[in-house]
Amino acid sequence: MTPELIGILAVGATLIGVGATMIGLLLAFWRDARADTQALRVEVNTGLAEVRGSLDDVRKDVQALTERVSRLEGVIEGLFGRPGDRNRHDDAA
Repeated sequence: MTPELIGILAVGATLIGVGATMIGLLLAFWRDARADTQALRVEVNTGLAEVRGSLDDVRKDVQALTERVSRLEGVIEGLFGRPGDRNRHDDAA
């Protein structure tokens, strides 16, 4: 074997080793990234479920408030009448 051939084979073997190492690192990185993504997905879904529950509570509170305001409007209209009705009586007199 000539020294040039030995050098070429040594460089080739080194490149193969480095390539295999890089492939191994990429696979390990991909596996970790996938596990992190799955954990993040579970965390986000849990957070979304909590937000949905909170929104349902807010929706119920707004509906209850709407009913209470409607009752108050009814009482006020019953006590004082509607301004449109009073104007008609004033115009007739």
